Order: sequence, then structure tokens, then C-alpha cells
Amino acid sequence: MSSRHSRLVGQWGKHRQTRRAPLPRWLWPGLAVVLLGVGLAVAVWTRGGSHRWRPPSGGPRFVSCTYGGYVDGWCGTVAVPEDPLRPAGRTISLHVAVLPATTQPAAGALFYLEGGPGGAATASAIRVNQVFAEVGRNRDIVMVDQRGAGDSHRLACPDEQVRATDAPAVAAYVHRCFARLRADPRLYTTSVAADDLEAVRRTLGYGRIDLYGGSYGATLAQVYLRGHPASVRSAVLDGASLPGVQIYELSARNAERALDAQLARCAAEPACRRAFPRPRRELSELLKRRPRLVGVQAGTFTLAPDDVAWTVAALSAAAEGAALIPYTIDAAAHGDYKPLARAYAEQIGPDLDPRARLAMSWEILCSEPWARFDPAATARAGAGSYLAGAAVTRARLFARACRAVPRGRVPADAAAPAVTRAPVLLLAGGADPLDPAGNLRGWRRVFPNGRLVIVPGAGHGAIAYGCVPTLVARFVARGSAGGLDTACAARAPLPPFLVS
Repeated sequence: MSSRHSRLVGQWGKHRQTRRAPLPRWLWPGLAVVLLGVGLAVAVWTRGGSHRWRPPSGGPRFVSCTYGGYVDGWCGTVAVPEDPLRPAGRTISLHVAVLPATTQPAAGALFYLEGGPGGAATASAIRVNQVFAEVGRNRDIVMVDQRGAGDSHRLACPDEQVRATDAPAVAAYVHRCFARLRADPRLYTTSVAADDLEAVRRTLGYGRIDLYGGSYGATLAQVYLRGHPASVRSAVLDGASLPGVQIYELSARNAERALDAQLARCAAEPACRRAFPRPRRELSELLKRRPRLVGVQAGTFTLAPDDVAWTVAALSAAAEGAALIPYTIDAAAHGDYKPLARAYAEQIGPDLDPRARLAMSWEILCSEPWARFDPAATARAGAGSYLAGAAVTRARLFARACRAVPRGRVPADAAAPAVTRAPVLLLAGGADPLDPAGNLRGWRRVFPNGRLVIVPGAGHGAIAYGCVPTLVARFVARGSAGGLDTACAARAPLPPFLVS
């Protein structure tokens, strides 16, 4: 869950995490009805009460912590070996936060896995408390900052200003970052992080756990399922791709298809169709223009064609952003670049994204098969897409920067699907530009006890749309996807298009 779209060297960031921003106003009425209907109004705001919480194992000691002034949790640390193959060697501390079930003793625990890579799960505590309020009636919600991020032995790169489009500067920055590390970055990959989750589960004393993973968190969940199948009761994978899918090489193609769906929705609404009859043609014309210098309140920016393309891709990642695309394109096509520049400043920006300033993010993206950046493959897959040129430029940048990154510890079969008999609920946005349902092709063989729910019009991350939180809660409570009535997901409300 993220608040902003990552910048150029971080289109992997926003695209690989579900949104953390406050719920858009158009979603609140539906979500409020869901929560009040099950008597959870109080649970949305506070959880845990004043009684000291202890994990089922009785240790380690947790202390009370509060998020946003109203979400009560319990925070602590769990020590794990930096190298799981050397349990007697150096240890690192993982930061853990628990939102205890409102009814104690808890029936179990749901582990929330953040997107990224590089997101801190505990930073999402407020939104997690909102969205998983119904799950939290009977289950503890556990958030673990992944090693190398958040407060779990964070591997921070230098705090320098680096333009995200300057490939030589980015490569030099990554080289400086890794040269200064006082840790072995090869140990900060997804498979090692999955072992950390298992260590936390055992230390806290939970039996089989439920998982929720959004975007990159869904990748981590699949790795955990592969390595620790006996520890999983059920899993929800939101905005997921199977591990053998090279999501960034397919990103231009998938962005094109998502934009097609979003503009088709505009064309189906009379007011949007009348206001913006030719958004595709206008976007094509914008991508042929020379860079434009535009001043807005956030600053003055030079918008080149790649910046225009990435801004549209950023907006398309969520339905509320997609609702602005026709208006923003049309305004720029007619000479008013300010709406586009404001969206660029908010969603992209000229400098490196914060997650591109974490060594663990580079380690994962430069080592793991799903994150491959091959310029030729990217060009082939993205032919004809509005994002094709920008995606190829990004692939070349990553290919150059990754030369400074040592290959991390990645299992030889990392690209193979993690076949499991655990119940799995797959959530996909019908207009997801990075992890669409097509990236799950063949899922029935991988998850024979699974269920795929597509939310029409939703972007990257479907958990907060309409009745989906309740569907997830029912799935987790039952521990089965069989007989789950998912028809309401097709009626999830979407924001109206901005037309003036």
C-alpha cells in the first residue's frame, strides 16, 4: 500500500505495492456500510485495549505503540541470523508490530506482507487496521518490516540528490551505495526474508498462519508458501503475478491494455465520451512533442515524452488516478500542461524514489527472475504501447546500474511456480497495469484450492474496493475458497471521470 507512484527508477516501487494513501473519499461510503454492518465501527479506530498483550509463546516482550494517535498495537523485535545458513553467526533485529484481535484469545494470526520491494509493513498499520477490521475481530494482525527496510536493519544508501533519468548518475550512486555497506547485501533477498517470517511465526508461537500479500508482498507470500507450506492456513494474493512472469519486461504491454480498459470505460460514459472523444490520438500526439517546461506550485519541470508516458502509467495504477487521465491528456493536448505537471510532481518527480535508496531493493530487483530488465525483451513485448520507449529506457538504466550489485541468494528454482494445496484467494484489478490477471495464467494448476476474483475497473491492488474486504474476511474465517460468493466484487463502485 503506497501513497505515491514511484519515480522512474522506481516504477517497480509503486507498481509493486498496493496503495497506502488514505482511502479515497468515493470509497468511504461503501466501506463504512460494510464495517458498520458487521458491528466493527469501534474496531476500525482502536484495537488491543489497555491490557498488556503477549504473543502465544509468552515472549519476546512487546511494548504498546500507537499509530496515528488512535490505532493501538504492540511492537517488539525478533532476532534472526543474518545468514540463515549460519545460525550461530551475526544476528539482526526484525521490527514487528501486532494489532491484537478484538476478541481474545485470538483464533490465529494474519501476517500482512507489504509491497515494494522496500516497503515497511508497519508503516501501513493505519490502513491495515481499516481494511482488515473484520479479519481482526478474531485474528491478530502481524506486520514484519522486511530485512533491510523500515526498522529491520535498514540498508540505506547515501542521502544524495540523484536525477532518476540520468543513467550514469544512477549507476554511480548504486556503486557508492554498495561500496559503503556494512552488511552482506546478498542475504537481503526474498527467499531469506521468507525464512525470517517463519522465524517470527515460531518465535511468537503461532500455529498455521493466514497470509495477505499485495503486489511484491504477493511475491513474498508465494516464496513463503514454497519454503514453508506446512505453516500456511490460507493466503490472499492481491495484485499478484506467478514467479516465472517477468513483470517489467511485460510492463509496457500490460500498461497498454490497462489504458485501453480505462479509456473504454470513459467512452461508455456519455459525459466523458462527449468531453474527450479522442484521448488516444491526443496521447499519441503528446508523445511526439518536444520537451515542455512547465511551472506549477510544486516546482518547474521539463516534461519529456517519457515523463508524459510514466505519468499516465502512474495515474492508471489506481481507479481514482485513471479517472483523471482523459482530462489531463486533453488539457495538455490543447496547450495546458499544468494538470499533467501537477500529476507528474505528485506521482513521479525528477529524483530517485525513497525505495531506490535502499540497497535491499536493488539487491532483489537485480537478482530475482521475476524482476528481469532485458531491453530487447522489453521492446519486443511492448511494441505498439504508449509506454514502450519509456520502458526500454528504464530497462537499459537498470541493466547498467545492476552491474554494481552482487547477485543475491536466490534459489535455483525461484522462477518455478510454488504449487500448494493451501486455500488461496487471488484478487486482480480488471485494469491493473502491472500485475493483471493475465500474469496468473495457469493459476489453477498452481493453486488447485484457489479462487480468482477480478474487480472490474480496479487498478493495482483490489483489497479496498466495494465488498472485497468482507470477501477476504469470509475467506479467512472459513479457511476455504469453496462456495465463496464473490458476485458483489463485480459491482464495486468506481470514481467518476473528471470532465471539467
